[in-house]
Amino acid sequence: MGEDRRAPDVGVRPAALDDVASVATMVAAAFAADPAWSFIVGPGNPAAREAFARTLLMPRIGRGTAWVADDCTAVAMWDRIAVERQVDDDHDVRWAAFRVEVGEEVWARLEAYETALKAAAPARPYWYLGVLATHPGHQGRGLASAVLSPGLEAADAEGWDCWLETSTPANKAFYAGRGFTDAVPVDVPGGPPTWWLRRPARQSPRD
Repeated sequence: MGEDRRAPDVGVRPAALDDVASVATMVAAAFAADPAWSFIVGPGNPAAREAFARTLLMPRIGRGTAWVADDCTAVAMWDRIAVERQVDDDHDVRWAAFRVEVGEEVWARLEAYETALKAAAPARPYWYLGVLATHPGHQGRGLASAVLSPGLEAADAEGWDCWLETSTPANKAFYAGRGFTDAVPVDVPGGPPTWWLRRPARQSPRD
């Protein structure tokens, strides 16, 4: 990430369906060198990165847990991981379509990565930051911090921890500055070094 904390000059709002194409293209550019995404979809392969971003974004738009900069130059995609399992009627259809689009090799690596994450996953409930991305041409303006804030505030209102995973060592310092100070190693067979990062809840749940 490596951005400063200057106030961004654009607003932050919930992501909408009209944003999907722009956000997917932006995320594909932002994650072009991300170790985890490169492991999953292979080096290069912007079409697969865009398909991955679209598949991750769509359900979060429906749940209201994705926030973007007004011009879609940054996005934060969250999940509210409650004790009870989320019901998502479109989950299987959406991921089956992704599997067909990207092929079996990519799908196998995604399954390996997800299996490793689940083996070290935190105890429920928590807010999970699945994707935080800023367009490479717009970094250093505080956009990542701005789109991150609504999810952090929602988690704090419930008194829940926040968790994310990263395979980029430099990101650990960025997230530590936002309160993600606890790290749990994740062993991804054949994949990059990866960590779960935890931000403890900042206040008690509301009555």
